[in-house]
Amino acid sequence: MVTKMIKINIKQWDRKNTFNYFKQIDVPRYLMTFDLDVTRFFQYVKENKKSFYLSFIYQVIHTMNKIENFRYRFIDEEPYLMDYTHPSFTDRIEGSENFKIVTVIMEDTIDAFIEKAKLISKEQGNQFINLEMEKRNDLVYITTFPWAKYTQVSHAHNMDKYDAIPRLVWGKFEEVNEKLMMPFSIEVHHAFVDGLHIGKLINMLQEQLDNI
Repeated sequence: MVTKMIKINIKQWDRKNTFNYFKQIDVPRYLMTFDLDVTRFFQYVKENKKSFYLSFIYQVIHTMNKIENFRYRFIDEEPYLMDYTHPSFTDRIEGSENFKIVTVIMEDTIDAFIEKAKLISKEQGNQFINLEMEKRNDLVYITTFPWAKYTQVSHAHNMDKYDAIPRLVWGKFEEVNEKLMMPFSIEVHHAFVDGLHIGKLINMLQEQLDNI
């Protein structure tokens, strides 16, 4: 899929003041962590014998794509709006303690996405990364930490203030007051995404998880 993108006319952009301020900051990215209630979502995954990891990837990317701010990217240091974004996620290499990075173009349904993701991961084998796919600007970087509940996280990255690709990570869920609560973190570029937009995402995502 070739992503369509529109160059933003900064002079006519209602976000121009925020954009111009934060794009000049040395470290313009920030990260926030939340607890999500995955009780109903886990039941859905278990009942339908799906992969929790791949199912959640589909759910969160599908939700992010509904909010314009998460689809902004820099190209040659200029702002562009992508029509859609796609996940690039870590996946364990079979029979190994090593991991690889798998990039998958989104599908319209959760079943189609899971099927494609499993196929691409299998075909990739033990290759660490597909560099051609990783050149895309319309990605969201994703990993998971299913071994324990975490309270803080950071991401490896180059010091590039024009890197606006969001980073997502989530951890092991645990039972709290008969609910399954899971830590979920998102890192974004402040030139494009404010706390308001993250709050909107979290609320929309929680609603999707509750009503799947």
